Amino acid sequence: MDALYQCLSHTLDPNPNTRKAAELELRKLEAHPGMLPSALQLVSRNDVDLSVRQATTIYIKNRIRRAWDAKSAALAELKQSPIPEADYSPVREALLPTLVSCPPQLRVHINASLGAVVRHDFPERWPKLVDEVKELLGAGDGSDVTRVYAGLAALLEIFRAFKWRDEKNIMAPLCESSLPIVLNIVRSILGSSNSSSAEAGSLIYLACKIYKTSISTNLTAYHQADENIVPWGQTLLQIVQKEVDPSQLPSDDEEREKASWWKAKKWAYFSLNKLFTKFGNPSQLPSNMKKYKAFAEKFVASFAPEILKVYLAQVEGKVNGKVWISDRAIYLILTFMSECVRAKSTWLLLKPHLGTLVEYFAFPLICHTEADDELWELDPTDFVRTQLDPMDDYGSPRAAAANLFQVLVQKRMKGAFMPILEFLTNVLNNYPASKTPAQKEGALNLIKLLDDAMLSHPSTAPSLEGLLTQHVVPDLRSNHRFLRFRAADVVAALGGKMSWKDSKSLESAFQGIMATLEDPEIPVRVQGANAISSLIDHSEVQEAMAPNAGRLMQELLKLSDEVELDVLTEAKSRVVDAFSEELLPFSTKLCEQLAQSYFRLMRSNIEAAKKAEDMGSVAREMDPSVLEDRGEEDKMFAALSCLSTMYQVLSSAEHRPDILAQLEKIVLPVVQFTLQENLVEMFDDCFDLTDVLTFYQKRISDDMWGNFRLMYQTFKTSGIDYLAEMLATFDNVITYGSQAFESNAELRHIIFDIFQTAMTSEQLGTSDHIAALKLADVFLLVLKSHMQEAVPAVINLALPHLADGQVTPLRKWATLVILDALCFNTVPALQALEAAQATQAFFASVLTIIGKFTRVNEKKVIAASFLSILGLDPAQTPATVQQGQPALLVGLLQNLVSLPKAVQKAKEEQEAFENLEDESGDNISGSFQIDDSKDADDDVIDEDNEYLELLAREGDRMRARAEAQAAGQDFEEEVDYGSDDEDDDDEGEMVYYSPMNQVPVFEGLRTLLANNPRVQQIASSLPSEDQQLLQNVSQFKDEELPLPPNADIPVA
Repeated sequence: MDALYQCLSHTLDPNPNTRKAAELELRKLEAHPGMLPSALQLVSRNDVDLSVRQATTIYIKNRIRRAWDAKSAALAELKQSPIPEADYSPVREALLPTLVSCPPQLRVHINASLGAVVRHDFPERWPKLVDEVKELLGAGDGSDVTRVYAGLAALLEIFRAFKWRDEKNIMAPLCESSLPIVLNIVRSILGSSNSSSAEAGSLIYLACKIYKTSISTNLTAYHQADENIVPWGQTLLQIVQKEVDPSQLPSDDEEREKASWWKAKKWAYFSLNKLFTKFGNPSQLPSNMKKYKAFAEKFVASFAPEILKVYLAQVEGKVNGKVWISDRAIYLILTFMSECVRAKSTWLLLKPHLGTLVEYFAFPLICHTEADDELWELDPTDFVRTQLDPMDDYGSPRAAAANLFQVLVQKRMKGAFMPILEFLTNVLNNYPASKTPAQKEGALNLIKLLDDAMLSHPSTAPSLEGLLTQHVVPDLRSNHRFLRFRAADVVAALGGKMSWKDSKSLESAFQGIMATLEDPEIPVRVQGANAISSLIDHSEVQEAMAPNAGRLMQELLKLSDEVELDVLTEAKSRVVDAFSEELLPFSTKLCEQLAQSYFRLMRSNIEAAKKAEDMGSVAREMDPSVLEDRGEEDKMFAALSCLSTMYQVLSSAEHRPDILAQLEKIVLPVVQFTLQENLVEMFDDCFDLTDVLTFYQKRISDDMWGNFRLMYQTFKTSGIDYLAEMLATFDNVITYGSQAFESNAELRHIIFDIFQTAMTSEQLGTSDHIAALKLADVFLLVLKSHMQEAVPAVINLALPHLADGQVTPLRKWATLVILDALCFNTVPALQALEAAQATQAFFASVLTIIGKFTRVNEKKVIAASFLSILGLDPAQTPATVQQGQPALLVGLLQNLVSLPKAVQKAKEEQEAFENLEDESGDNISGSFQIDDSKDADDDVIDEDNEYLELLAREGDRMRARAEAQAAGQDFEEEVDYGSDDEDDDDEGEMVYYSPMNQVPVFEGLRTLLANNPRVQQIASSLPSEDQQLLQNVSQFKDEELPLPPNADIPVA
């Protein structure tokens, strides 16, 4: 025990070497029986230092999570010893007593340990667990707080273990046996004289969380029965309305929010909401929830109105200043009301309160507050993030209020839009006379929230320009920084989508936005940059901005370095797109700045990760600041933004080889740094950079050859999962570096080894095999006879994938690669097929699915390979092939007759691709639709219901698959593998160039017919309809596909 104590205490030592030595010693002790039970005893001892007890609970939690299941993947991955069999029973026996005796701050880790054991052992290996928990709960009066708390915490872990998957049918009997006891405990506490205490709140918090967890996915018969839903509903409403003695609560709002009673109220609100939104609203039930229709009809008629009545009373108390409500509770109240908007019965109850709800409750929540000012001062970057990233503000009252406004306008346009608009107009017209700057900011925020509706509605769309000119643009120069920020936000939302009739108004807006880029406040500059990316769609703005494009980009780069957020990516992208020519002289300096920013950001992330690793697992988990540093998400997104902007700069220099050569020297070190430091999150974007560099330059420099070898090394180590992302670069390197491959056996070995590794690695799947086959397609067609030695191995690796009964993309690519080999390495390819005894089966397969090859490249490969086979000297032609030559000739003709149609389709696709224009700038209504076809107060059935239905079907499918797999059965899905019109794995031919594009297959057919007696004999013996087909096809002319832009590729 002493040795274990010393070891665990050393995991907290400031010296990293001591910490690592302690963790290694723990690894050694893990194999000894009694280690885990002894650790649990340490936790229960009051004479042990609390920090050591905390470190011990963290260790126990991690050990049980990783190793309690002896077959756990984490156990194998971390190469840890399994838990000795003798320890399982003592640990189970010790967990509940430890939960009772340990200090409150350690319970969370013991709870997690218990949950991991429950998921694996209950009920088979721990059949008496529920009885043991009931014993802790006692008579249900909540008298022994410590034991009841432990019992509720343990019961919560049992419910959590089965809330998503209940294959063992645990939930129904568990609810029947335990929830009545939980309900009695809550009622007893609520009726006690000490009901406002923190201890009472903690118990009710756990009870509410248990109930909430029990209804996560399904309602059992217990939940739906009147004799249960009524008392539970009444009790939850009683908790919501409970007036907690203020003396029992912290005076500080933030601390009060965290108080146990308000955490209990939060889960009471949540449970009431869940009952309605998931199970109790009949018009919104998806197909797989129709079993709850009877419950829903009763709930929406009897229970939902009572909930809404209580919530409205809470709102009234809050508005009048008589009731304090936590932010989370406000969020849940507004979320419930948003759902009430959809159902006719609850909407009719809510509608009379709309004016009060909007003006006095929801609107103040979207206005600027003192807390916003404090955050702006403390951390401007964080302020920007909370304002611009909806997920960062998720769960806040402001987010819920914003959602309510949008739901009201989207779902109840007839009944809600005009009253909201009247209120908004009143605020705007009475500022600054009787409305405060914060209220003006709220009004601007509301305009932004309703932007789609205002752009679409006939009463607002024509007057938007006047609205912006009178009430928004002047605030771009306001003395209040938050008004400048919000005014720019409105311009960003509306300015690019609306039509400006008066050029002076547009110029005024543009000049105001340009002023925000030089604002002393970072958030204003960021919002101004967003507005630039919106206004840039207007030609007048582009003309005015063009002379200063370089300075504008410098400001954006400087700002990106200051805030380290991804939010500026769009602005930089739009500027580069709009002013590619103007920015070319600055492109080298621009990329240098981007590279420097990237290196700085990623080195910071690397250092943070190293710091976290050096601390050791236990100490790291005890230091929350390290967990925050370890994420470094802002820096990661900012680094990705650097790579994205580099990509656009390279694209803008597409026709300037001199500039591309300079840029390559800046960009490649970025890529190489990324690969060498194994920054896998950045691999995809870095390979995009090498793709455009090689494609646009049409040559492979010495530096790029070095990068190619580094990519190979990366693929063989940490990057094996990234072949699909590397593929475009590999394709370009082979195509434009073909002479080097032809003369260098090492390079040929590298490219073949990549293919072979991808086809044989156990950790790769179908999509990786397709990527590998695409790579083989390139090197076989480009390098031709220079890859002759690899042909047998390529064929042997492709053949197993022909056995698929369906015409899957994998089967098609495997077939195509073997045909590639037959095009230019015909004899060795046939010899390989013969050696594998696969010749007859292969050609039978090809002729069976030949109609599935619809692309020009595929058809030309088939034609060239068949022509090569038919043109062979009989001495070189295997007997099985000679016997099938008539069928091959007919297959060749059937393939060629559809080639002109494929060529025409490819041309049309390419033309459509090149003429494709972004129409978003001309669409002022966005996706918002005004539907006047139905009663304004009917149940709302719209795309949200369609989405829920889609999720329901997908959930049913996944459950069926899981059940089939658990039963050891095959799961058959209805998937169309045989469509001639689309193939999800392929890109369109307008962005794909093949060396086969210029191969004259029709001329090849005529030459073969003119010069080969054997083929002439076969042709003369064909049936009359095939001879007619031959005569028609032999008249076709070879029509090359037009080359994609800059694809003037020499056929090697």
